[in-house]
Amino acid sequence: MLIRASVESDLGFLEEMLLEAFFWDPSAPRPPLASVRAQSEFSMLLAGWGRPGDRALVADENGARVGAAWFRLWTPEIHSYGFVESDIPELGLAVDPKHRSKGIGRGLLHALIDVARADGFPGLSLSVSPFNRARGLYESEGFRKTGESGTSWTMLLSFDG
Repeated sequence: MLIRASVESDLGFLEEMLLEAFFWDPSAPRPPLASVRAQSEFSMLLAGWGRPGDRALVADENGARVGAAWFRLWTPEIHSYGFVESDIPELGLAVDPKHRSKGIGRGLLHALIDVARADGFPGLSLSVSPFNRARGLYESEGFRKTGESGTSWTMLLSFDG
């Protein structure tokens, strides 16, 4: 597996992975991407991608993209569910369902944490359902619950300990 910085041509794949992150529960009905794309809650997450503070990594396996992790800065006025502070990017992560449970998500998470540290951010935040198996991954890497937003937990990994 190769983890690399995303390029402009990966934006469509990031959108596919965002859909995976939104509809993580395989037992829940999944609408088509086109209908979800029309919802502002979804479309805002990657709108205008490439602004300062936007970073993404892609996992490639045998020449195919199998997962992605990204982060983005938000403001108190415009943000997503995992928002904590304007200087702490919120991350997203997803792995193609056919490639889960192989360490790809953990590899992407480690690499994205390294990028955030190198960029000088004080931490990373995220939003996750407490029923999502990924919550265990985040907790094992030091993310701690800081609040709730709707049915999801807001979690934070602080780099200063």
